[in-house]
Amino acid sequence: MASCYKCAKPITVGFGAPVPVDATCPECSSWIHSCANCASYDEYSMKKCREAKAPFVFDRLGKNDCPHFKLKVAAREEENNKKKKMSPRMEERDRAGRARDNLDRLFK
Repeated sequence: MASCYKCAKPITVGFGAPVPVDATCPECSSWIHSCANCASYDEYSMKKCREAKAPFVFDRLGKNDCPHFKLKVAAREEENNKKKKMSPRMEERDRAGRARDNLDRLFK
């Protein structure tokens, strides 16, 4: 089941047929046909898209008419255990912070 990138409510539009470009989420009114809802969207790639032939889109959260758009379908377990993906630098800082906290607890 696909879910909205903004409110995480299930999306029922676009199953079995292409998603209309002007479709919006019934809960939060955000655009469904946007990069944030696409299966090829990758925050950490150079063009923010895994599709090599996709045109560059400036507004990733806004409506676009990319011909490579495929609605992102997530597994139920992933939706329930959704955790924000961190950049490698933030992961390193988080790991260092946890190590400092563990040392503080050890020597108290």
